[in-house]
Amino acid sequence: MPIEGVSDIRRYPRLGKIRLGMKKEGQKGTYPTATNYFVCPEEVKKVYGDKPTELDVMFPSEKLELIAPQWYKCYSYTQGLICKGDGKTCMRKIDPETGDFANKDTIQWEFAEGICEPPHCPMIGNKQCRKMMSLIFLLPDVPGLGVYQLDTSSFYSTVNINSQLADDGFLRYFTNGRISFIPLKLSVMPQEVNPPGAGRKTVHVLSIRADVKLSEIIALSGKTIAQVLLPTLKDDEPPDDLYPDEVLAEAEGTEPTQAEKDWERLSREADTADIDKTPVEGESFVIDLTWLKDAQKRLKWGDETMLTFITSQYKVGGKAVAEALNNLTKEQAEDFTRRINEKLEKQPGLL
Repeated sequence: MPIEGVSDIRRYPRLGKIRLGMKKEGQKGTYPTATNYFVCPEEVKKVYGDKPTELDVMFPSEKLELIAPQWYKCYSYTQGLICKGDGKTCMRKIDPETGDFANKDTIQWEFAEGICEPPHCPMIGNKQCRKMMSLIFLLPDVPGLGVYQLDTSSFYSTVNINSQLADDGFLRYFTNGRISFIPLKLSVMPQEVNPPGAGRKTVHVLSIRADVKLSEIIALSGKTIAQVLLPTLKDDEPPDDLYPDEVLAEAEGTEPTQAEKDWERLSREADTADIDKTPVEGESFVIDLTWLKDAQKRLKWGDETMLTFITSQYKVGGKAVAEALNNLTKEQAEDFTRRINEKLEKQPGLL
């Protein structure tokens, strides 16, 4: 038989927290400082790097109160969360002997319901209590079965998230109300604001967007979770071993760029020549094209896929892979090599 109040409780397993700030040591002790990137656990850094500004996310529920709960929350250094309210009522952690909030001298405590009055709350005045949103999401490209949590007290971040995910949010207009398991991008980005009593300034806030077309989002909203997560067959990319770029260009009456010709030539040499390296040389780095072409074959990536990965990941230009690689900095080239090797390691039977 189920146990009332126990058997009906469900919670998402939390794998970790992602933050928008870090603690620093100063003359007066430890203080928080904001960052313009996501501060992530190690397993997330392995996929997105040390200072990502964008994450691939999915939300596990349609209910905003489960994936983006929003409360007034008051914290104590010794007792943690001591009050949680919605602007009308609250649940407080109190010392039964004094009837006041539990503090460092409290031996036993209990929860008690109270009235939440933000305009008259002294805890808001001393900044112990703030409006908080906890964003709960999946990172489908990071190993693990569970969710990550990101807390923010930013008014502008909360408005941005609600504007997309709430029941009357912009995203739901096109998905028949569905937001769960739709592939989205969670970004931290600069936004110019004009808070009351202050001049205009630029802050970094959360934003949700999609990299796919609106028509694709609408199509995804009608699919099951399994259909969304399965890779889509791409018929618009010609197989590398059947159609060299020159053949397609000649058939269309167009001429490939010099960079495209160079990449095709180097690709053939890497496939057939008895050489150790056919390098791309940039800012004090060398990338072995023999290794790269072999990696592409193992990953089943065409030149277009590789080019898209390089240009989108490192924000560089280039009409061909070799040209884009030459535009990388040394640090970007090292990160690129590391990421490709990590992708190879994750493919069963590739190494």
